[in-house]
Order: sequence, then structure tokens, then C-alpha cells
Amino acid sequence: MTGQTITNPASAAQVFYRKWRPSSFSQLVGQEHVSSTLRQSIKQGRVSHSYLFCGPRGSGKTTTARIIAKAVNCLDVQDADPCDTCSNCRSINGGQFMDIIELDAASNRGIDEIRDIREKVNFAPAQGQRKVYIIDEAHMLTDAASNAFLKTLEEPPPHVIFVLCTTEAHRILPTIISRCQRFDFRRIGSELIYGRLTDITEAEGVNVDPEAIRLVARHAGGSLRDAENLLEQLVVSAAGGVTIRQVEELLGLDNGESSLELVKYLLMGNTSAALTAVNRAAWGGTDLRQLHKQTIELLRAVMHLQWGSEDAVDLPEDVTAQLKELVGNLPTWRIVRALKTWGDVNMRYDAPSTLPLELAVVEICEDNASPAATAAPAAQPARTPAPAQAPARTNRAAAGQPLAQRQAPEGARPAAERPAATAPPQPTGRRPAPDTGPISELGVQWLAALKVLGRLKGKKYNLGALLRDCKANAVSLDGNTLVLGFSNKANLERMQEEMDDPGSRHQVSDAVSEAFGTAYELRIGMANGGGATANTAKTAQQSSLVRTALGMGARVLEEIEE
Repeated sequence: MTGQTITNPASAAQVFYRKWRPSSFSQLVGQEHVSSTLRQSIKQGRVSHSYLFCGPRGSGKTTTARIIAKAVNCLDVQDADPCDTCSNCRSINGGQFMDIIELDAASNRGIDEIRDIREKVNFAPAQGQRKVYIIDEAHMLTDAASNAFLKTLEEPPPHVIFVLCTTEAHRILPTIISRCQRFDFRRIGSELIYGRLTDITEAEGVNVDPEAIRLVARHAGGSLRDAENLLEQLVVSAAGGVTIRQVEELLGLDNGESSLELVKYLLMGNTSAALTAVNRAAWGGTDLRQLHKQTIELLRAVMHLQWGSEDAVDLPEDVTAQLKELVGNLPTWRIVRALKTWGDVNMRYDAPSTLPLELAVVEICEDNASPAATAAPAAQPARTPAPAQAPARTNRAAAGQPLAQRQAPEGARPAAERPAATAPPQPTGRRPAPDTGPISELGVQWLAALKVLGRLKGKKYNLGALLRDCKANAVSLDGNTLVLGFSNKANLERMQEEMDDPGSRHQVSDAVSEAFGTAYELRIGMANGGGATANTAKTAQQSSLVRTALGMGARVLEEIEE
């Protein structure tokens, strides 16, 4: 921010953001890349016939448009800035200048308004040298209005300047954008906002704690107008002076204690304490949106401190010191995971409820396994073998039935009347037991193939769900053949059905080739060597009669070699 002295405007009844609106390029805050270019264009007499100002709210787009309009009509321009003393400048400041036309496209967005502009644009200026049209919220113009505006925008009369202002440039027709000089306004830094607010409080003669001004500047999110509005609320409500405590009460904050406490518990993985912190803040009247926002800011600060980017942290020194102590005892993956999970919480519709924050707490704290550990099962230490699970049924007929038949509810149609294709994707009622003992490199590659197959569905079943029954330690190589051993006969039979389908067989082969880096023939069988076996190259089910029966919903229960 430049060190200019702010002069008192004539009207004291205006709100701050209008009363202290910049009236020259030198008073613009945080947009030097825009003001310097426009200054030069005015000095050289090379003002464009159309401009497009894009950027977030409160960054100075409409203000800059008015400064351009004043500068091109000023009778005594001083270093490209309007003099503010000539008759034209006084008329513009008083809102009486007839050659500056402001149009709010949000409420005047139709083709009739554009036709009115086209009819009047050829009239010469009534008071000044140039006629300036400022179209605010230009993205709200309808497609018909935008198309009708194109020719006038491209070749207006020499005395006309168009300035389009928008917060959503992507919604404006590309043909309009190509006809304008585009300037992108940026969010204003909190230090620049702090300096501007300090100047305003000094000129207004009000007593405001500097830390309170700094908190207002940080909370504004880059919008000077929002900061000025908030400052005025504080000045009006606190006649004896504004303190940081009053700012926190107005914003629904609790001096950051709840969010700092919550961050510590999240990064330490203390689920109970973190849930308690969320609810304690809610019961104490803390705005949950602000709690969410403050916590994100602190987690972001932790991330920057972890990687030595302290300059990007804009927090009080005591808070930064506490976060530094926390950083040294944390693994980096936990910081990133917490920031991602907490940042994904949508508080737009659920602000009054603690549930979205509570779910995020549980997800962050309960997932204590390092991503590297979960991605590389081969590095896990050997575990004590678990006892084998008892089979769900002892007789052959029950073991060969699909899950849909064995778990059919009372009153459901008999299983014989339903095709086998109605079986659910998960083929077994219980998740297969994990592998016991260390896993070989071949097993690790098989687990990678299972991860791919878990997203694929075969003719009837989810392929990954079926093949999870084939443990990593039950996979072996026999020459160029990958042998997959199943522990459950029912799953083996269902996999045989899937392997008879060319599409399913192709999906399995592709996943195996991707994981193992080479193509293998596949052979499936029981892990203990017993029971039926199947080879994709040779099987009794290649019989045309059997394939026809399978297509009609039949199922092979047993193969007998003659």
C-alpha cells in the first residue's frame, strides 16, 4: 500500500467502503499490476475502447472502472490521476455526471437493455470528452444479450469506452473476452488490508487495538470491502474502542483456543479428546464454520512448518511456537491426511450440526496406519497363524449353493425358480481370512492384481471378491502357468463359471499381466490340491451342450473324469 494521506470526504453519513473508496490510481490497494498499466495508457492517450476486469469480490474492479471514467474526463489530469477539483471531477464525485452510465447486469440482463445501449451509444457526450459504460456482473447477461452486444463492443464510436466487471469470467462468451483488454484483479494481502484499515481508523479518530485490526484483515479473505464493513460494525458497536475480544465475539470465534486444541488432538490421533473439543466448542456458542475454517488454517500452518516454509504462516507468534513444538513429533503423512480430510468437510449446508466435523475427526484419528505400510504388505512382520475357519456347510449340496440361495429370506421365491445371475457381487457370507505368515514377492504382485480386479465385475460376480479367496501365499508358478489355490470350493466353482466367459477371462488376464509384468496362463484349483480344477486352455466345460446349459442359468456341481 502506498503511503498517501487519506482526505476526509464530504459526506460523513456514508458507509466506510463508500466513504473511503479510492478516487485515484495512487489510492488503489494491492492492484499495482493493473493501475500501472492503466496509468501509462492514459498518459500516452492509448485508452482502449473496451476493458474486462475479472477478480474476487472487494478487490477494486468497479472502483478502478470509475477512476478510468474520471481520468478520461478530467480537465486537469495529474500524472494520469484525476485532479478531483475540476468541474467534471466534482460532478462525477457527486453522481451528477451524465456521461458515466453504470448498468447492473444482474438485474438488467436482457436483450432489451443491450438494444437501448446500441441506440444511444452513437450520441455524443453531453458533458465530458468520453462516454463510459460500466457493466457490473457482466457474466449475468443472457446469451442473446451478449451476442447482440458483440458488434457494438468490437467497433464502438471513438467517444465510447466499455468496462465490464465480473467475478466469474469463465461464464462470459469467449467472443466478448477476445474483444476486450483483460485485467485480472487479485485478492488483497492481509498486510495491505491491515494498513488501509489503520489509515481509516486514524482518519475517523477511533481507538482500535492493532491485533483486532489484524484479525479483521485476516478474516476478510482478501476482500477490502468486507474488511471495511466489518470494521464499521465494530466501531459502531464499541463506542469506547475496539478490542480483539469484541472481534472474536462478532465473528463467533473463541480466541483460537478450541481450534488449536482440536488440531493437537487430531494430529495425535486422540479420537475421544477431539470429539469432546468439537462439542465443547459447539456448546460454548462457537460458530462451527469458523471452527472449521480456523482448524484448516492451523493445519495448513503445520504443513508449512513441517517443510520449513515459515514465511507462509500468518499467525500470532505464540500460536506458531506451539505448532512448532507439535511438528517435531509427527509423521509427515499424518499432517497431509488430516489436512485433506478436514478440508473435504462441506459446512455450507450443515453449519448448525457437529456431525460433519465429528465424522472427519473419526476418519482422521482412527486411520493410524501409515500409507506406506498399507501399500507394501510384503514388509509386514510374520504373524501368528490364525485357526482355519469352519466351512459354512458340511454337505456337498449346501457348499455348492450360491449365497443368494443359502441366505434367502422367508417368503422369497425358491432358488430353483431364479437364475444364478441374481447372486450378489459378494460371493461369500464372511470376508476371507487374511494371509498368515510373510508374503512372497509373487504374493505381493498377486495382491496388486486383486486391487485392480476389485473394481471389475464379471458376468455374474465381482472378480476381486471371488479371487480374494485365493490367498497370496496360495499363488504359485508352474512354468508359464499361474496357479491360483482357492480355500472355498463354492468360490472355486463360481470362478470356473467366470473363466468360461471370454470377457471375464480377459479382465483377469489383463490385471495379472499388469501386476506381474508378463502374461501367464491361468489354472485354478483348491489350495490343498483336492477338489475340482480348471484350466483356461482345457476344461470339460468347453462342451457346447454344457455351455448352452450354463447360458440358461445352469451350474456345474461336479466334474467326473471317465
